[in-house]
Amino acid sequence: MFLRPNQDDLLISQLLKAFGHASGLRTNLAKSSVSPINCTVEDLQALSELLGCEIRNFPCSYLGIPLTIQKPTKNDLLPLIDKISSSLPKWKASLLSRAGRLVVVRAVFSAIPIHVMLALDLPKWVVKAINKLRRGYLWVGRQNANGGNCLVSWEKVQRPLQYGGLGILNLETMGWALRIRWLWLQKTDSSRPWEGLPIQVPRNAQALFHVAVETRVGNGDDTKFWTDRWLHGSTVGELAPNLFQLIPKIARRQRSVSQALTSRRWVADIQGALTTQVLVKYLKLWGLVEAFTLQPTIPDQHIWKLTSSGQYSSKSAYNAFFLGSVKFAPWKRTWKTWAPRRCKIFIWLAIKNRVWTADRLLKHGLPHPSVCTLCDQNEMSCVFSRETWTKILSSVGLQAVAPQTDGSFAKWWGCAASRVPKEKRKGFNSLVILVAWTIWKHRNACGLSPNVSLVCQEVAKESELWCLARNRPLHELLVRVPRLEA
Repeated sequence: MFLRPNQDDLLISQLLKAFGHASGLRTNLAKSSVSPINCTVEDLQALSELLGCEIRNFPCSYLGIPLTIQKPTKNDLLPLIDKISSSLPKWKASLLSRAGRLVVVRAVFSAIPIHVMLALDLPKWVVKAINKLRRGYLWVGRQNANGGNCLVSWEKVQRPLQYGGLGILNLETMGWALRIRWLWLQKTDSSRPWEGLPIQVPRNAQALFHVAVETRVGNGDDTKFWTDRWLHGSTVGELAPNLFQLIPKIARRQRSVSQALTSRRWVADIQGALTTQVLVKYLKLWGLVEAFTLQPTIPDQHIWKLTSSGQYSSKSAYNAFFLGSVKFAPWKRTWKTWAPRRCKIFIWLAIKNRVWTADRLLKHGLPHPSVCTLCDQNEMSCVFSRETWTKILSSVGLQAVAPQTDGSFAKWWGCAASRVPKEKRKGFNSLVILVAWTIWKHRNACGLSPNVSLVCQEVAKESELWCLARNRPLHELLVRVPRLEA
């Protein structure tokens, strides 16, 4: 509760006692506290005598959010970073695969700051510190990770799945999306006590809000004449930019449509020299406004264009910031296919050419085998892998799509999937992930001589487990992979 330090407001203690007698829910003042804001010594003494509460310094923290009348300092925001750091399951990290750590990063470390970001625009140094913790835990299971540990740049990892990332929240972008919520509530809910107060929102969030909100004017009371998107789906600034520059800022913020159309007050808002270009836009705007009719009995309606319901959601706002980005073509085949998450992450890295094959080790100047460990030839044109693919795909009647020449794995997968009948496509995609994962494990097995039959047997055993785990598409495609003898 926010109170003034005077006799009338401090009667709240008596009201709390009366409420306790009536409801049985009594306030324990001994466990309460008072945080004075710009109060004098006399005020503090009166507070202590009347309320009997503990007096704490201001700024303070309320529901985990620092309250201050100035910009939060580093000391105010460091507890948020410490909270995330203390949540790192240090000794458990070595027991988790990268897929398990990804779940922890997405569900825990990315969720903790959201409560604070609803109210505050986190400084970049805070976001950078949190990202350092998340990045280190994802790649190596500890707080810090050097450049060699990070297989993919963090900016790409933070993208949504369809844009080539791992679906980890970009905290800066999510902060913008969450702050748009205040603009939306200010526009659509006039009952909020802070509705008339200025709200500090980042420019990117402000720009998206103006683009994403369309207004259908009824009585015109809740629609701003100069800045809202109400005239044929556009703002006056978009229809007449030269004319808009002549409008004072206070008129832009305050003039509603109903006020502007009454006695043509919008004309009086224009201040400055009327050039030929301004006059042309003025006459055009005049014609549009004169043809517009208010409906006094119908309230204005504001529509969020990014959702089918017309209501704001942080998810739609967050995704809107990625519109126009290049999509990751095989994202559905990778992430929508039934397979363990660790296998999906391996395929994602393989498509991005981030697994440690011989050519990549050579590129980074690291020790590498001169020839393929499976076929004793060039690793990029591995005969062993092609033979394995042909044998397994032939056993399920898909020998026509088996890889025949050297080339990109992602390109072959896309072309092969398009040639597989639609009813078998999901099962085929699952089988591709399984076979690629098995071949990679066979390649990395120490002291194991390459054996196509052994790989086929491993695929058969693993496919049975996947089918028992209710992988129905694979079960329908793969009745049985032959257990070939070594």
